[in-house]
Amino acid sequence: MRPAGDGDVGAVAAFLHERMNARIPAETWRILLDYPFRPPEVERGWLVEDGAKVVGFMGTIYSDRPTSLGPRRFCDLSSWYLAAAYRGTGIGDELLQAGMAQPGVTYQTMTARRATGRKIRALGFAILDDARSLFRPGETEEGLRPIRDPAEIRERLTAEERRMLDDHHGLDIHHAVVENGAGRGTWLVWQRKLKGAGVAYHDVLHASNYDFLSAHAAGIASLVCVGETAVLSIDRRMMNVGDDPGTIETIPLPRWYRSIDVDPRDVGHLYSEVLLLDQKLP
Repeated sequence: MRPAGDGDVGAVAAFLHERMNARIPAETWRILLDYPFRPPEVERGWLVEDGAKVVGFMGTIYSDRPTSLGPRRFCDLSSWYLAAAYRGTGIGDELLQAGMAQPGVTYQTMTARRATGRKIRALGFAILDDARSLFRPGETEEGLRPIRDPAEIRERLTAEERRMLDDHHGLDIHHAVVENGAGRGTWLVWQRKLKGAGVAYHDVLHASNYDFLSAHAAGIASLVCVGETAVLSIDRRMMNVGDDPGTIETIPLPRWYRSIDVDPRDVGHLYSEVLLLDQKLP
């Protein structure tokens, strides 16, 4: 077992395509090891080899993000897979632990299966969220308006937010600045994916002002949701107690995180495998 480097990208991408999910092309899998916002000094994941053959991999997607405490390094754990012949030997657990061994890093995973959840709980992870608030579009809120023009959005962002915007250029996500007549507002980033019985979930990935999002969630749903069965979906940690909770729905697979100081609300859905692979949040 060793950290993956520059020369391993092709072999790991082929392994994940052939063994983990053939519906995802190898070229798409490569993005997990060669993403645009990767800090240059970090590994490209961890791999297990038998001779010169890749038989296991654990993705580690690093990012440096602003938080309420200042800049922090995050790591989204991704694509933990070991070939069947090597399971039950303890190698899989060693691979998992290797991927989360950096001190001071906030680790997260938004797609962990239940068995993985049990393993990472024993390694100090806690549930980040297991429920979300759903808001269906209804009457518009007076004074609330969306700004969708990319140039206008960029003008309203801070330098750090512009970097975040650029980090996600070309990905299938949506942006708007939502403002009210009092001069307050939020930069909102969301993903639109069909789930279940064709419901168009507009999953909030990030908001620059969660207090504003929470207070105006129903009105924002009317502005950004597209489709007859559309809902605005907001993880519960992004909502304030006392605001309209909408319809509360259990998340099929809980989100998990481990951090020594980062507030749960600072753990968003940007910088993750879900967006890099163009998947949907559970």
